[in-house]
Amino acid sequence: MINKKRVVLFLLFASVFVSGVSQAYWVWSPDIGKWINPKNSAKDTPEEQFNWAMQFYGQKNWDRAIEEFEKLPEAFPNSRMAAEGVYYAGLCWEEKQDLAKAADAYQKLIDRYPYSDRIKDATHREFEIANQFASGEKMKLLGILVLSGQDKAIELYKHVVKNAPYGSYGAEAQFQIGEVYKTMQEYEEAQKAYQQVIDEYPNSELVTKARYQIAYVGMEASKKSQYNEQYAERAIEQFEDFKKTFPEDQQALEADESIRVLRAKKAQQNFEVGSFYEKQKKFSSAKVYYGEVSQKYADTPAAEEAKRRLQNILQNESGERKPDSKPWYRPW
Repeated sequence: MINKKRVVLFLLFASVFVSGVSQAYWVWSPDIGKWINPKNSAKDTPEEQFNWAMQFYGQKNWDRAIEEFEKLPEAFPNSRMAAEGVYYAGLCWEEKQDLAKAADAYQKLIDRYPYSDRIKDATHREFEIANQFASGEKMKLLGILVLSGQDKAIELYKHVVKNAPYGSYGAEAQFQIGEVYKTMQEYEEAQKAYQQVIDEYPNSELVTKARYQIAYVGMEASKKSQYNEQYAERAIEQFEDFKKTFPEDQQALEADESIRVLRAKKAQQNFEVGSFYEKQKKFSSAKVYYGEVSQKYADTPAAEEAKRRLQNILQNESGERKPDSKPWYRPW
């Protein structure tokens, strides 16, 4: 009796197993060199597969469309339609608001299919996505928009510059790298990026803006105490150079104002140092700083007070050195 039960259970298990295998059977594909499940495999031709994917694209079933488009480069890597599949997968990712994955798809197209007719389109989409990240668009984490996209923007702009350095977006992408670094307050990297615009695209209309921004970020860096001395004087020189090079540019007036602000700040700093030495009764050092403010920065608000204090110190020193007057009488 027990043996009969075992036989029945075995036959039941075998029938279920065989039924499952028959529903998920695998066959060898010589085209791609691996076993595949026909249920999940691509259509017989790349055109059929692309048209099949486009049906889901037209229905706005983005997830299924991505799945079907991505089968094209897997099943037909040497077909012209493979690049089309990658490109449309990128468009679907954009529709899903997952811009990072969309950009990765476009870069995949550029890397794998450099002779595709879609290269310009992919570069354009990558540039536009970089602009969105640079403007504050978030990146998705676990399907939620939470991560800052600034680093991704820089990465994508660099891709654009590398992919088509002298194309329609080369100079603009390089300039935008500087803009994003400026927003991130990474001023040294920003200056390097702007300088590359000048070096690599000397005939670009962005050269003027790049020259101004080099000086501007230098001024911004000078506001950080650890960079004060390092950047303030250099920023003034850069603004002066900008005025000489582009005297008719509208930003020349902005350069004048920036120079005025920097000089006033520098004068105030020197004045405060002089005041410190004066309080410590180190009048020789105080005179040096007050003298520099009153002469080198005579056009700044701190100059008048520095001049007054310098005169007071000099008068006091003069009074101390003045010999005692002789009495009108001669002692016996």
